[in-house]
Amino acid sequence: MTLSTDELTRYLELTPNSRAQWETAREYLPGGDSRNSIFWKPYPIFIKSAAGCHIVDADDVDRLDFINTMTTMILGHGSKTVMDAVRRQLDLGVAYNAPNEHQIHLARLLCERVPSFDQVRFTNSGTEATLNTLRAARAYTGKSRFAKVEGGYHGTHDAVTVSVRVDPLQAGAMEHPDAVSGSEGLAEGILDQVVVIPFNETELARHILEEHRDDLAAIIVEPVLGSVGMVPAEPGFLTMLREFTITHNIVLIFDEVISFRVGSGGSQEYYGITPDLTSLGKIIGGGFAVGAFGGKRDIMELYDPMKGPKVSHAGTFNANPVTMLAGATTLEQLTPQVYQRLDYLGESLRQGIRKVCADLEVPAQITGLGSLFGIHFTDHPIRNYRDIAAGDAKLRYQMFLGLMNEGILVASNLVGSLSTVMGEAEISRFVGAFKRVLGRQL
Repeated sequence: MTLSTDELTRYLELTPNSRAQWETAREYLPGGDSRNSIFWKPYPIFIKSAAGCHIVDADDVDRLDFINTMTTMILGHGSKTVMDAVRRQLDLGVAYNAPNEHQIHLARLLCERVPSFDQVRFTNSGTEATLNTLRAARAYTGKSRFAKVEGGYHGTHDAVTVSVRVDPLQAGAMEHPDAVSGSEGLAEGILDQVVVIPFNETELARHILEEHRDDLAAIIVEPVLGSVGMVPAEPGFLTMLREFTITHNIVLIFDEVISFRVGSGGSQEYYGITPDLTSLGKIIGGGFAVGAFGGKRDIMELYDPMKGPKVSHAGTFNANPVTMLAGATTLEQLTPQVYQRLDYLGESLRQGIRKVCADLEVPAQITGLGSLFGIHFTDHPIRNYRDIAAGDAKLRYQMFLGLMNEGILVASNLVGSLSTVMGEAEISRFVGAFKRVLGRQL
């Protein structure tokens, strides 16, 4: 097939079956899917199979998967060890109206690895996990307001659907960001409950927090600003938050749904800063729907039915045996040596992309930590959400489509992650594809 050099034209020529499926899907699903977060223009590809680090779409195009279900598939798709364990459990049942031993196993592994975990509870999503950490913080402190970072994504419940992907021109000054609704239909008064602080702006954030210190139940933060750009926190910023919350009896919550994959104990282990509560998801379910929240025993005991409970928590599929076994099996394979290799490959990829941009004289900032990466077309350092928003959106979109055309899948905002089944060959293929696509834009 002869393809045009225009990226959009090439994309349309490569994906006719995906387009047809998307058009059919729109008849029954608003927008053709159930996740707005994975929509891209003109339409997303439809995937029919995945194995290892490869996905195959409806048009039989094979692509390297550098997003891994938004960082979830750390072992790649279809890990034999995980799938064998799941198949054994399927014969024994997929959900019970009673506890199962696999949740003990996964809970023990997490409590042994995560510095902040004295106890843990399971949910079915990261959204449910962050909802519960905030609810627990309110119950524990008796206060209702909380602070979050501008650009921080913590799921889709009302309280956190605030100041995520906002237009900086509509969000007030950096010195005092406005709380901006991320959706219509939020409960009345939600914006009044949220104090917004800038990421990595330590003194500005401290000043804002001081204004509201007596009203705050919690501060919730991603140690790596994840889905919006994969921007690591500066250690001084997290240190300030930890010291401030201790001083003023405020619960510090780390949302490590994404950043937990940077090491066996998550980014809190990497930074050496222990929060009061932590939210988890994605990799801890081995590819199945999962969330978890845990932390200090005196906070988690609010959920203990032997002692009340003071905080309600239920869910038919919480801690189902299939997910628990898949998650435990996954974590058991993530040894320190595996993380070291992922760190090496992640840095190799980031350096390779930097070199391409430097050689072609294209201003770019490459962010990330461990196996996470983000690509931003700007000559300014990336420290916070507003730095991300100032990047070249047109070039970003062309690069995304171009990488798709070259057989590389990343998120549409050019963030991604690696899996353990990748190696130097996959890194080289990504860098080579990136160079060809970027060259076509000049």
